[in-house]
Amino acid sequence: MPHIDYLGHAGFGVEHRGQRVLIDPFFYPAFLASWFPDPDNRFLLEKVIGGRWDYLYISHTHEDHFDRKVLAALDKNVQVLCPNYRSRSLERKLRSLGFTRIMPLGHKQSAELADGLRATIYLDTGHKEDSALLLEMDGYRFFDMNDCNTPLSELPTEIDLLAAQYSGAMWYPNCYDYPPEIMRDKVARVRRDLFQTLLKKCEVTKATAYLPSAGPPCFLDPCLAHFNDRDSTIFPVWHDVRDSFRRALPKVKVVELEPGDRTRIAGAAIDVEPYAGERPTKNLSEYSELRRDEWQAFHDGPNEPIRSEDIAGYFATLQKRNQHVLRDFSKTLRLAADGQVWTVRLGELAQDFVIDGEEPYDPQYSVLMPAPALRAILEGSTGWEEALLSMRLRLQRHPDVFDSRLMGLLRYGNEPAQTRQMAREMDSAETIERDGLRMQRFCPHAGEDLTYATICNGVIECPRHHWKWNAETGECIEGGCLSLRVEAVAAPECAREEHATAIANR
Repeated sequence: MPHIDYLGHAGFGVEHRGQRVLIDPFFYPAFLASWFPDPDNRFLLEKVIGGRWDYLYISHTHEDHFDRKVLAALDKNVQVLCPNYRSRSLERKLRSLGFTRIMPLGHKQSAELADGLRATIYLDTGHKEDSALLLEMDGYRFFDMNDCNTPLSELPTEIDLLAAQYSGAMWYPNCYDYPPEIMRDKVARVRRDLFQTLLKKCEVTKATAYLPSAGPPCFLDPCLAHFNDRDSTIFPVWHDVRDSFRRALPKVKVVELEPGDRTRIAGAAIDVEPYAGERPTKNLSEYSELRRDEWQAFHDGPNEPIRSEDIAGYFATLQKRNQHVLRDFSKTLRLAADGQVWTVRLGELAQDFVIDGEEPYDPQYSVLMPAPALRAILEGSTGWEEALLSMRLRLQRHPDVFDSRLMGLLRYGNEPAQTRQMAREMDSAETIERDGLRMQRFCPHAGEDLTYATICNGVIECPRHHWKWNAETGECIEGGCLSLRVEAVAAPECAREEHATAIANR
């Protein structure tokens, strides 16, 4: 009978008919030594590294899924199921670690792993490179979405067990410097949106059972300990969500697992076999002390000075590779690290413009960060996406509106294939008709299919990140600064004639 072992966070070990599949093992700290699995799952590490695996699936390159230290220790002869991304970044990283048996699989592409065992990859088809895995085991359908947002219109249905994110996996809004009352409102809104997105995933996939997974992390560095507050951040634990989920979807069975627990599948039934051994402490203070050497390593790195020419060179290269997203764009960015301040002009007016010290322009975005984080970005050992997710950066923006092109340049600019796709999404010409409106089909922010958008009281709301637009003008009224192409659909000629006749006969 099939069984699924929960490894913590978004990690699973699946076995069916003697074939074993390892999914997203995460044990060591991620994102500049800031994220740790919660609860501690290191007691399972030896079993994972020393185990026999026939297949390995890594959903994407984020370090809480792509744990380089764990992957380096695995048998390199394992067959890798690799999402076939535009950038090929995941495949390159896997090959750099020594994996050679790599099977690239595109969106909705399947592979027969064994008799009665079939795997299908589902991609986030927008510019963000993420994926989900459907495993069919003699008809039983286990769909691991981790923190992927495949467009709702592309999701599989009749899912027996859905594993998906319920907690936040981003930096907004907690990395921004908001007054307490504004932060409370923004946190509440993000948590509500995350919950609504989860419910939609369950409804669209017609999931019989749901397995909470893919977070949240915990922060063991004392500098970041305030992010462990489950009430004031976007990182709730399942206990905070459980009752609301059961009220909203009472027919969906919830399968709650701790690291080391096993689910055995017998027909449509799911039996949970709790881990029989001793578990590590759940006390975060003790956990932090246990991992002191790991989070302290971030602070103990080399302290090389950061020069203005290094910053100028970095941003000149970044912009040169991403001209396709910088037309009609200009932005002033302030960077501050350990008492040093630089102003960077981005976009068509940039001309490698970097000023050291007091800036003559009011910055539209300001980023305050530890020098080791900025140094890691300039040297290429980490990216802006990873640095932002570390929660070690503090951000301010004026006006307080998400700038898709700036953040896309920073987060994805090292992979121009992603920013080119982002530019295509902004200019997408494909349309749909809904509720008397003709509008672009895919959200200009992240490419979600707006077939599932909510249209109510003159407002169009994206079902993924819940951006909102004025249904008459297409102006973005919540979320960011990208407009939506929308127009009223003229009534067909026959309908206008019938309407005119009806009025005449009154």
